[in-house]
Amino acid sequence: MKPTVSVVVPARNEEEMIGACLESILQQEPPPHEVILVDNGSTDRTGEIGRRLGVQVIYQPQPGLHIARQTGLEAASGEVVAATDADCRVQPGWIAAIQEAFSDPEVVETYGPLEFFDGPLFDRLLSRYGYPLFLGIMAKLGQPNTAGGNHAVRRQVALEVGGYDVPFGEDLRLMLKLKQRGKIVYTPKAKVLTSGRRLSKGRWKMYGVHLKNIWARLRGAPQDYGPDYYADRERQ
Repeated sequence: MKPTVSVVVPARNEEEMIGACLESILQQEPPPHEVILVDNGSTDRTGEIGRRLGVQVIYQPQPGLHIARQTGLEAASGEVVAATDADCRVQPGWIAAIQEAFSDPEVVETYGPLEFFDGPLFDRLLSRYGYPLFLGIMAKLGQPNTAGGNHAVRRQVALEVGGYDVPFGEDLRLMLKLKQRGKIVYTPKAKVLTSGRRLSKGRWKMYGVHLKNIWARLRGAPQDYGPDYYADRERQ
């Protein structure tokens, strides 16, 4: 039997993006078990849009991406909890690919590619062709690279290892803990489009941070992803 999949979307002041994100999830076939929008202290219409679309909205006033993700993980009732970000749009077959991967009881986490749907052409092409190639090679080397905007975890195991417990790099920290408990699988069919706003401070700054930390992880050295994701784009 295929596992039930809850989808969690953390969001803070995302009225411009959240509608398209939630609609892409609601259009999935098969549909998710539930969709949880964690409204992380928004001062705009983020929560209102979620309620209008009929998803479960949880208000979490304490800001922090890791706090919002953990709130959703704890509230979910599905066997598997899939995560994406408010500026993402999951592609057809996303839920089906996740369910297929978790049909293996040894799998504790899956992750898929992210592709920019806007921004400079160079970066869009790099994310479309280069990033999946990189993920595939690293997976074969036994070095998974999950991303908060496109990953799914076996809920009970994720809770047992403490869930999202750091204010930056929270997705990778959880991955490292889950790696000790079972298989982490790269799932190319579980594709997600994301906005290019991650490039707002320059492409090489963004890519450089990730490459530096991948190299640090491979050497067993400390990693530093900087301040919480929200801190880079606070609009209050």
